[in-house]
Amino acid sequence: MAKTIGITIELGFDDKSKMKLRAIAKNVGALVDELDAIDNAESNDEPNYSSEKHYDDDGCPYYEVKCHKCGISYDGELPTHPEGSN
Repeated sequence: MAKTIGITIELGFDDKSKMKLRAIAKNVGALVDELDAIDNAESNDEPNYSSEKHYDDDGCPYYEVKCHKCGISYDGELPTHPEGSN
C-alpha cells in the first residue's frame, strides 16, 4: 500500500477576510438550493418567454421580450408589469 504524503498550508486572514469568508459560506447554501431547483425543474421544449421584433420611428429594430410565466415585458427600457399586477 502506498504511503500518502500530506501537505500542510498555513493561511493568515485578517478580520475583514474572515468576514468575507463568512458571507460566502452563508450564501453558499442558498446558491446550492437555487441550483438544485434549476436541476429539478420540469423540463419542456417550450421556452418561458417570447421575443417579437419591432421598429422604432427611425426604422431601427428592437425586440420586445415577454415572460410567459409572470407576464413582464422588456423592450430595452425598464421591465413593465402587465396591467393590474404589482
